[in-house]
Amino acid sequence: MSQKSLTHQVGILTAGRIIAYVAMFFVPLVNTRMLSVEDYGYYRQFWLLVETLVPMLVLAFPRSLLYFIPRAESRQEASALVSQTVVALSAMAFLGILVYVVMGAALGEGMGSMVRLFMWPLCLFTFVKVTTEFMEVLFIAERKVVAQSAYHAVIWGVQALVVMAVSFYTRDVSIIIWGVTLLALLRFAFVMGYIQTVFRFTLRHISLSSMREQFSFALPVGLAAITITLLIQTDKFIITRFLGREAFAVYMVGAFQVPLLNIIQASISNVTFPTMVNYEKVGDHAGVLGLWQRSLLKTLVLILPVFVFLEITARPFVTILFTNEYAAATPVFMIYLLLFLRSGFESTVLQVYKRTRFILVTSAIGLAVNLALGILLFQSIGRLGPPLAAVATMSLLTLVHHWYSARLMQTSIFHVLPLAAIAARFAAALAPGVVLWFAYRYVAVTQFHELLLACAGYTVLYAGVCAATRIVTIDDVRSLLGRSPTRGA
Repeated sequence: MSQKSLTHQVGILTAGRIIAYVAMFFVPLVNTRMLSVEDYGYYRQFWLLVETLVPMLVLAFPRSLLYFIPRAESRQEASALVSQTVVALSAMAFLGILVYVVMGAALGEGMGSMVRLFMWPLCLFTFVKVTTEFMEVLFIAERKVVAQSAYHAVIWGVQALVVMAVSFYTRDVSIIIWGVTLLALLRFAFVMGYIQTVFRFTLRHISLSSMREQFSFALPVGLAAITITLLIQTDKFIITRFLGREAFAVYMVGAFQVPLLNIIQASISNVTFPTMVNYEKVGDHAGVLGLWQRSLLKTLVLILPVFVFLEITARPFVTILFTNEYAAATPVFMIYLLLFLRSGFESTVLQVYKRTRFILVTSAIGLAVNLALGILLFQSIGRLGPPLAAVATMSLLTLVHHWYSARLMQTSIFHVLPLAAIAARFAAALAPGVVLWFAYRYVAVTQFHELLLACAGYTVLYAGVCAATRIVTIDDVRSLLGRSPTRGA
């Protein structure tokens, strides 16, 4: 597949995710204004539990479709893969319900009271989330990028609109959570209908050997995903355990994830992964390395300016968007931006080479280190300790993974991470940031329109630097839109 075609697919996927992001971005802004701090804490605890448990239940069965569907030699084989994925995920979803029942019976106040209060929506929502988690991946495996983009935009966009509307009119966290659950049930009906129409869900073609092969891929990757999920969520569980629900609500404002990274990275990863698998299949290490480097540098062109702008603008960003009641979340937000930056360097190369056990072992070690370091730093410096522990642990883990990826591709880590090109892109993002920092010394930003003007000014300056240094060219923009490069360029 041509680079232009890959870039165009990334552009389509990114467009759908941006539409969803625009809607989801306003959800916490509305909820922090409509709900009490305690009720917002309940809402965030609900999502903390779901976002922690779901990756543990799905393992990597959805991800495995990106590996196996392109290799399927017949429609019957593809149907068997999809059918056994649905069966496996359904079994894991019922296990999740059992986890909630045990938590409700065994835990006391805090997370336990939240589980008991929202037991039914937790069970229903988690079941649907787990059993439909493969849908976006399936669209990509089928090369239906427009369908995937539309699906993502509709699912998350509608959910955001419903949450904001219910929050505004009722100010009742219970009704919000039930509204999200009912939407999930509608999604379940759509996904099952699609599977039956396109793949003819059946148990007849499922073979034990095929299930075993898919499980052999999914289990190590899934276990590694579990450890990474727990590693990422450790600080949140420490805060909610030791500081209570209201402190957790404030902390979660600081832990606000800038979804741009997930939008860009998920789009690029989903599109490039099957191609990288094909390169690996024929032993083309240079092809894998080249595609990874191009993906990294394209990602950083957008990640780095977001990081620089938000670090410089952290306090007005938090207080304007979430009100002064959450101003104490600013230091946490600035630390979380370091995690945002680090995540831009994550790679799927180890998965391409099926070195999933290495991911699992190193992630498990990282989880243990992060938990111990997070508790130690929490006792020493308070609520800033756990996120600092996460930054240190995840950064070291990323470096180890790149070192091993370099060995697999028969090159050095300095080729895997092209430092000169990365430094040039960081300098391009930092230059307008310095201008903005000096401007903030003379002009206070206290209103939303002033924040937008600051963002617009930084963007214009950054675009000018990119154009002058040719970090981004007209051909890059045209290829993103799926058009041919300009002649004579």
